[in-house]
Amino acid sequence: MTQRLSAVADFFIQTSDGNLLGKVVSVLLALILFGVIFMLRRKIVTLVLHIFKKLTAKLSYAAPIIDSFTKPLVALVVVLAGYWAIQTVLWGFDIQSPRFLLLLLKAAVIVAVAWGLLKASVPAVSAARGEKGMLSETLVVFLSRIIQAVILLLAVVMVMDVFEYDITGIITGLGVVGLAFSLAAQDTASNFIGGVVIIADKPFAVGDWIQTSSLEGVVEDISLRSTRIRTFKDALVVVSNSSLSADEIINWSRMNKRRVEMQLGFTYQTSRETLQKVIEGIKTLLSENENVVDPPMVAFNEFGDSALKVSVSYFVNKVSYGEYMQLKEELNFKIMELCENLGASFAYPTRTVFLEDQKKTEGIR
Repeated sequence: MTQRLSAVADFFIQTSDGNLLGKVVSVLLALILFGVIFMLRRKIVTLVLHIFKKLTAKLSYAAPIIDSFTKPLVALVVVLAGYWAIQTVLWGFDIQSPRFLLLLLKAAVIVAVAWGLLKASVPAVSAARGEKGMLSETLVVFLSRIIQAVILLLAVVMVMDVFEYDITGIITGLGVVGLAFSLAAQDTASNFIGGVVIIADKPFAVGDWIQTSSLEGVVEDISLRSTRIRTFKDALVVVSNSSLSADEIINWSRMNKRRVEMQLGFTYQTSRETLQKVIEGIKTLLSENENVVDPPMVAFNEFGDSALKVSVSYFVNKVSYGEYMQLKEELNFKIMELCENLGASFAYPTRTVFLEDQKKTEGIR
């Protein structure tokens, strides 16, 4: 600090003597130099970035990353113009350039580069996401923030190193604080890691209908700490990502088709011919429906206690619950109409009770 003050004092002492005309010319040149560069700063940056865009024209994602450096480079050009102007004045006054001006210039370059990298982190991660969306939007934001934090930390350390501050103690302190934080926030860290796993692995997305070992519902929000699920009873359940990532998850929204299974019971008065016609009719009915995928399975399954049981199993391409139920109802009505037309009666639980003749029973006694 003392050296910097003495350098400034020497500057004012040395400016009191010398060639006045040369000093005035150097000041005017410095003002002209700074003014010209300041007015052309945006055109200079645009020209430089245009050259980089030409060199990376084959990379579709390069343009937004390069554009992120526009404002930082404009600011850096202004700083360079000021540095050159000051150097011109010092040259005219025959004064040696103070060392701290060079340190300020180095710090300005580091800040400008860090600023550009901070702005470029979002389009860079988005470019890494790919056209097919290999990374979710939430993961893009998360990775961008992680990268920005690292860039900011490195920039601060580099600037401190430029000004020759001892950063060993700071790094050691950050390590101790990080260790204490990790020990005190193990649950938070596990939830954080679980959130990263969920976002990266993408077992489900917002709006999906999922089922775990303890609950079932629609996903409303996914954060880095927890996931919000709206159950079918309209209750909102907040589940920690650590427990959710370790649980088995059934994603019903990603079904390609839905299975329908049911048992039809017919009375024992139904003839064999009628039962065969019912089975063949249901097979034909289901096979002709455009929403039924794969051949349906319809078979006389078993002799029940009070009914002849026919098993019906088929798949439909309606995965939405509402559409699935509507199609299932439509097909059930058609099956019911078919059975009515063939004279096949549906059975219901019955029990036949035989009573012995009371007189015969008394005679035996």
